[in-house]
Amino acid sequence: MRLKALAVAAAAAGALAFGAVPADAAPYWQTVNTGSSDWFCTAYKHHSVSDHVNWKVCEVTNANNDAQVVVIVQNAASTAITIGGSVRSSYGSAGECFTSTLNPGFTRGCYGQTVRYSSDAWWIQGTLTVNGVKDIWTS
Repeated sequence: MRLKALAVAAAAAGALAFGAVPADAAPYWQTVNTGSSDWFCTAYKHHSVSDHVNWKVCEVTNANNDAQVVVIVQNAASTAITIGGSVRSSYGSAGECFTSTLNPGFTRGCYGQTVRYSSDAWWIQGTLTVNGVKDIWTS
């Protein structure tokens, strides 16, 4: 009986360990670190709601020719904002993140799923809704 319980516990722990880091983060906003050379981003621009809300669209690639699209938002305002977002690309990376509160001074990203990258005539698109106002950016 103890052996069976141990086997079940080990299987559950293994599932958690391997399932805890998905290739995509949507529908949850995540912390971001664009410091590596695998990130290719547009410059930040202001959201139409406020000059204190900055956002950009990025593509993250790896050595296996996989990529995912990310929309990144910074709240430089003095008050919390409500954000929602989505990403998509010509090669199939897409995702939609839940509406969430972003406190002052924080930066978060909405990640699309990781897919096989195609360098043929591509585009990436991010949508960011702030306090009910939607902006769309295609690169």
